[in-house]
Amino acid sequence: MSASGSGAPLGPQIVRLIRAFGEMAAAQASSDAATRSLRLSMLREKTEAYLQGFMRGDLAGESTSSLPEPSRLVQADLMVHVQDHGDTDWRPQLSECGSVGHGKRIEGFAVRLNPPVEEVSLRYKAHVSVLGDTSWFSDGEYCGTRGQKRRVEAIWIELAEGFDRFDIYYSAHLCRFGWTGWFKNGQMCGTRGEYRQVEAIKVFLAEKTQ
Repeated sequence: MSASGSGAPLGPQIVRLIRAFGEMAAAQASSDAATRSLRLSMLREKTEAYLQGFMRGDLAGESTSSLPEPSRLVQADLMVHVQDHGDTDWRPQLSECGSVGHGKRIEGFAVRLNPPVEEVSLRYKAHVSVLGDTSWFSDGEYCGTRGQKRRVEAIWIELAEGFDRFDIYYSAHLCRFGWTGWFKNGQMCGTRGEYRQVEAIKVFLAEKTQ
């Protein structure tokens, strides 16, 4: 069973909410007023993120249970630039690339095929705070900024060539929301104008079934 429009199983979401409410009750009983205030503030933000997971149909995408098998013929590797940490190493497809739970924004990213395949290529772009949508970048080129304190707020990834053979899927971890559902083939994943930074990305390539 899934929440309407959420793309996520309902049971685990309810368990997370119950635990958050339990933690809030425990925090209320704390004798230290400063500690109680800090814990309640953090838990309210966590609960808000869980509730938004039910409501934000525009961030639902596809659920994990409906996804095809990742390609073994060719993969999509990912690299991101994380606030205060710099560029990550290239990560294999389906790996979480970024910083979850530390409040660090992604400032840019790149995707490449591994190994390169003739007549198959990727392109991608981002929505960057203040600057807006970038132009399209291709196979391993860096998209975004470095050292300008500008957050990536949304991403698009698609096949420039080979779209008759493969689908490209991607998901983003958003500030005050958590992981979106899975988007594919040039769909927007993220937000515009909500000051909501992308904190991590996952991506994978799947072979089309005939």
